[in-house]
Amino acid sequence: MKQKGHIWITKALNERQRAYVQNTGINLKEVPLSKIEFKTFPEDMPQAEAWVFTSQNAVAKLPYTSFPGAVYASGNQTANTLKEKGFNVKSAANETALSLAETITKDGVKSAVFFCGTIRRKELPEHLIKNNIELTEVVVYQTLLTPHSIPAQKGDALFFMSPSAVDSFAKKNNFSKEFEYYSIGETTAAALRSKGVQKINTAAAASFEAMLENYTSENKRIWSFQN
Repeated sequence: MKQKGHIWITKALNERQRAYVQNTGINLKEVPLSKIEFKTFPEDMPQAEAWVFTSQNAVAKLPYTSFPGAVYASGNQTANTLKEKGFNVKSAANETALSLAETITKDGVKSAVFFCGTIRRKELPEHLIKNNIELTEVVVYQTLLTPHSIPAQKGDALFFMSPSAVDSFAKKNNFSKEFEYYSIGETTAAALRSKGVQKINTAAAASFEAMLENYTSENKRIWSFQN
């Protein structure tokens, strides 16, 4: 019989996600490898035709109820969070930041404000600048790495929710071929590949729930977790 493995998730879950896990009957261990510190949004926003979000963290403390331009978001969760705040949101064909940048460019946008964190991916800003779009970056949160040693064993699954979690994991752990790796999206999967991970289970949609569904469908068995 194949040994049952443990699930390690590298980010703290919210109450809704914990409730979802309880409904599945699966137990897992939360080991947050980064934390977020929010910054104050500027009172006077620069003028622009587009307002761009690629992370829920950039939306979490958003004090505005409207913008004088189009609102763009990558990732269903980020888009849905903006919609819950009353915004009409434009998204890309898929959930990557680069795809969103391509959509913004095709829409003929000439200027944009990008709300981001201190550790942000370069694909979106580089694409916009390359296409002569005037870009202003507004840093509204800071990502701090909190590395921990994770005593994972053969057959254990590691859930990565962001590229920063991959970098944090690498500071105190090795990327063993004996682990199963799950990523929330292609950007995080690319970060794993940069560390030498070849087999990655990427969720069909950029959400924790989709990752868990992917996990259960792949394994087809009940996993237990030792606390």
